[in-house]
Amino acid sequence: MVQGESKICHPLKPVFTHQSLTFICQHLRLIDSGQHSNLSASIYLCLAELCATLKVYSIAELPSFMPHVLQTYQSDNILRNELLLTSVIACLSKLVRTLCNYLTPYLPSIIKRTCTLLTHPSALNDQRLRTMWSHIALHVPHRLLFPILYDVIDKNEFQLNDLEPLMTLLKQSLSIATLDDLSNNYTLLKQLFLKLFTLRTSHIKKMSPNQMNIYEDYVFDCFAELVMRLSEETFRPLFYTIYEWAVYNEPPSEYTLTFYRLTYILSKKLKGLFTLFAGHIIQHSANILNQLNSSKSGESSNEFKINFRKKHVEENQFELINGILGTISNLCLFDSVGFITDERFQLLMMPIVDQMENLTSNENYSQWIQQYVSPCIVNLTSATKEEALWRQIHYQILLKTRSDLSKVRLATLHVVQDLSRKLGMNYQGLLPEAIPFMAELMEDPNDEVEKTCHRVIIDMESTLGESLQDYFNS
Repeated sequence: MVQGESKICHPLKPVFTHQSLTFICQHLRLIDSGQHSNLSASIYLCLAELCATLKVYSIAELPSFMPHVLQTYQSDNILRNELLLTSVIACLSKLVRTLCNYLTPYLPSIIKRTCTLLTHPSALNDQRLRTMWSHIALHVPHRLLFPILYDVIDKNEFQLNDLEPLMTLLKQSLSIATLDDLSNNYTLLKQLFLKLFTLRTSHIKKMSPNQMNIYEDYVFDCFAELVMRLSEETFRPLFYTIYEWAVYNEPPSEYTLTFYRLTYILSKKLKGLFTLFAGHIIQHSANILNQLNSSKSGESSNEFKINFRKKHVEENQFELINGILGTISNLCLFDSVGFITDERFQLLMMPIVDQMENLTSNENYSQWIQQYVSPCIVNLTSATKEEALWRQIHYQILLKTRSDLSKVRLATLHVVQDLSRKLGMNYQGLLPEAIPFMAELMEDPNDEVEKTCHRVIIDMESTLGESLQDYFNS
């Protein structure tokens, strides 16, 4: 009897679908949402429940009601009507969850409009919108969602403010992607991110480098999610492609800046794994550091030239230097496989140590030294266990204490202090070499340098567990 009832009821479903949805669609066309918004809101909720119940039987009616739903969703008045906004969002959320495979013609409009609403001041914290955003990321198949996002980005059908929600959507979708999903969409995703990496050049006249960093970071965070999902064999050619895009064939210097800001992020995310891919950037990094060092104005690579456009030149140079220093610092910090060989150490040592005399930055010099230069020097030193290399870099650091600029002498003291703390008791072997330089600074004409020197000596005594007075007396 149950089987018989099922056979009888089954043919009636399409009829019921046609009658009910046709009835609702007729009312949607007749009702002006501005004048009858409460009634429209109720109809949208009924529509959503009906589609959720009937599922595939409602597909035929999508062209009848979706244009009207989207028209209301895109209306400027919807933000002023809480009930209507809630109903339309609930309707679209339910449609995404139940009919996501059949919404392809409408998804671009839904995504672009939701981006606009998510960045609207009155809807910044609207949990309903963010829930629907998650439904799109989690329910729309990757074979449909990735091409839609690619088209939106490739055709520049978005505002910079839309980047955060767009990257949130893509990141959440990537987080549940299978290896097959990524493999099938590998070329498209590569092109999508290469397009996004050009943001700095395409908007160069609109905002400062510091402002652009905010938007780039959204892209980098999303790209890092993709990288974490890829195998070593898949990521390696992708990374080389990005490197070639940023370095060869005389690209805009902004590409190089974007690349090293990206490597800084990846080196933090991947930690020791990043050493598997970064070997070929060492020579280039050293060349750029020398080229952008104000104390080495005559030294530059003939192959790689960094020539930023006149506006924001110093800011861009500063950001590029920081990206390189941060990347190298992380490579050294997380090196557990001997990535920093003797050859690489020698290649990097002087370009990094000489940054202490680089006055390119308009930022606070002392803060820059402590945040970027000193950690890079200290991590490079501790990445090798060879005392001969320690002595080389230690001596080159000490020579900076004889700079004519008091702020360089002061910065050098902070670097020496950080290095002694990092090496701990191993610094004992380097101490005799440091004593003559420290003795000179104890009588420095600059009061701040002199006082700082005394504080550093006290700190060294605490680190080494012994008094250093005998060294100075002798």
